[in-house]
Amino acid sequence: MNKVIELIQQKYGDLCQLCPPLDESKYPLAEKILPVELFELLKISNGVLELMSYPKENDGKPFVISRIIYSFDEMCSESRSFNELYGMEGLVIAGNGAGGYYIMNDDGTIYLYEYIGEDGEYYADSIRDYISKLKI
Repeated sequence: MNKVIELIQQKYGDLCQLCPPLDESKYPLAEKILPVELFELLKISNGVLELMSYPKENDGKPFVISRIIYSFDEMCSESRSFNELYGMEGLVIAGNGAGGYYIMNDDGTIYLYEYIGEDGEYYADSIRDYISKLKI
C-alpha cells in the first residue's frame, strides 16, 4: 500500500474513501506533470474522499463532504482555474473547503492560496506533511 494512503487511513479511519485507480490511458500525462509520490498514489486511488457521519442524515451512513486529495482530472481543472485567477503556474492538489487552493510546487512544498491576498502561505514540506497537518 502507498505510504501516503496509509497516513490518510490512519488519520481519518473510516471517514475517508479511496476512489478507483487512475485510468491507465492518463498515465503518460499524469507522469509528466505530477511528482512521483502523487502519481503513485493516484495509480492506487484517483483521489481520496473525506467522509462525515451524522446520525440524522443518510441513516447515519458516512457521506462525502470534501476531497483530501483531488482526482487527476480535478487537479488539472482546478490548476487551470488557479493559473487564471492568480496568473501563475501551480499544481492544485486539493481545496481547503473555503475557496482556497493547496498548491504543490516542483520541490514538493505545499502552499495555501486563498482569495484574500495574492501570496500563498507556506503549509507543508511534502504531501506527507500536508496530510499530517490537515484538521478533521
